[in-house]
Amino acid sequence: MTEEKVRFALAMRIARVAMGMSQQEFADVLGVAKSTVARNETLEMAMRADTLTAMLRAMREHGIEMDVLGSPTSLSVKINEEALNKAAERLSKKK
Repeated sequence: MTEEKVRFALAMRIARVAMGMSQQEFADVLGVAKSTVARNETLEMAMRADTLTAMLRAMREHGIEMDVLGSPTSLSVKINEEALNKAAERLSKKK
């Protein structure tokens, strides 16, 4: 298993959770099947380039910045204030 696959899987899960989305909701945003998200997050399947591109676009649109291609030994995440507030609203509604 490569470190790159692990970073992509973590990035997907972190982004999805930060957006307050279920795997199905995130899959709908990415234009893939729920099983693709689940298999990517658990390293059962390598992430395709088009899925990675869609994920990075969705993260940017939701105020999340993540450098998944930079350092091979780390993963940096920045979530802007608006995104944090939206996530807090979504999470409080799910209670």
